[in-house]
Amino acid sequence: MIKYLIGNKDFYKVIKGKNKVEIQAYNLHGTLNLPFENIKPKAKIQRLKLPNRLIEVVYQDNSKTTILVTLSEGWQISFRIHNASSRIEPSLKFDINLVSAPHSLFSNQLFIG
Repeated sequence: MIKYLIGNKDFYKVIKGKNKVEIQAYNLHGTLNLPFENIKPKAKIQRLKLPNRLIEVVYQDNSKTTILVTLSEGWQISFRIHNASSRIEPSLKFDINLVSAPHSLFSNQLFIG
């Protein structure tokens, strides 16, 4: 399920905040930060462990449209169902967000002065 939601390619996620920039490495398949010719990487980026167990599915507090799915290895995802329109329509969509990732997720922060 995680591979389907996140994708089948490893990637870096850059998050810019007001006073910092954070880079997260989603190294699910081991293709990030590999050596190139005789240049070795300065940091080791571990492969993230995919979950192998569904722990819990619950409604988010004070919500009838959002569920939280907790999986093993530290993964948690929220699913919100909505129609993306102010009119009543028969089509529905999911808004899916990663609430938490494994503690082994490589993260580097740069604070902006």
